[in-house]
Amino acid sequence: MRTFSRLLLCALTALALIVIVAAPWSGAPAQSRLRVLATLPDLWAITRAIVGDLGEVQVATRPGQNPHDLEIRPSQFVLVKRAEILVRNGLDEDAWIDPIIESSGNPRLLRGAPSVVEAARGLTILKIRTGPIDRSLGDVHPSGNPHFTLDPGTLPVVTANIVAGLSRLRPDLADRLETNRRAFLDEIGQATRRWKAILEPYRGAPIVSYHDSWPYFYRAFGLEELGIIEDRPGVPPSPQHLVALIRRMRERRAKLVLVESWYATGTATALAQAAGARVLVVPQSPGAMKGTETYEAHLETLVTSVARALAE
Repeated sequence: MRTFSRLLLCALTALALIVIVAAPWSGAPAQSRLRVLATLPDLWAITRAIVGDLGEVQVATRPGQNPHDLEIRPSQFVLVKRAEILVRNGLDEDAWIDPIIESSGNPRLLRGAPSVVEAARGLTILKIRTGPIDRSLGDVHPSGNPHFTLDPGTLPVVTANIVAGLSRLRPDLADRLETNRRAFLDEIGQATRRWKAILEPYRGAPIVSYHDSWPYFYRAFGLEELGIIEDRPGVPPSPQHLVALIRRMRERRAKLVLVESWYATGTATALAQAAGARVLVVPQSPGAMKGTETYEAHLETLVTSVARALAE
């Protein structure tokens, strides 16, 4: 009898220990954190502001890397394989990721899948190409200019697309994602009013750029696109094109040539000297230059740099 009592006591003790250990894990399992991959640094900066501490947001390109001249790396396959949702431009700026996705064994990130966010959806796109398009035209974007995030006025639509896509995957986070979105838009809205005031004295100023990166930036801040050094994207400009551009700059007294930080400045410098202008090297995307890792810091650098150069 004594032996039976001891066995019963041991059994009850073991059962109690099981209950105590299992108690913290009872109920619904905790949801995992979001694993988001953005194709480009601007989308990474915006998505990171929305996700906040709800997950991890990574970018498939290195900061400061020209997306038009991208070398595919093994690390990109790892990023694509791990991601559960993809935020992409939606035009042609990041078509290079399609073969990576097809080879990675992650069908969730294929174009058209529910886990893919097209950031450009619903925007008014500038410079949509018409007519025949072939390689003789250079690295053109048939669907239109893809640099829309350089106009902060596009962010309400872009961020709504991102939140909608993330919420499809994780409806339990929808309210918190929308709260983060609204806080981000409020912050950028205040900054935009300051940026417009900074550039207001230079409204209508004619500007030349090396690459066709800036139509949305010009639209946002009332600047004029006078010309582009690359008459065909990715192709060195012809002497005739440069001579005509210098003549136009002299006639309009254009004083500024923008060069994205990943391009060599030789041609732009020669053009600026001939036209009596100056070259300003700028980051075309967040992280391309030190101190521009967030969306707001990037636009702040662009606006203040352009205003300072026009003032001089």
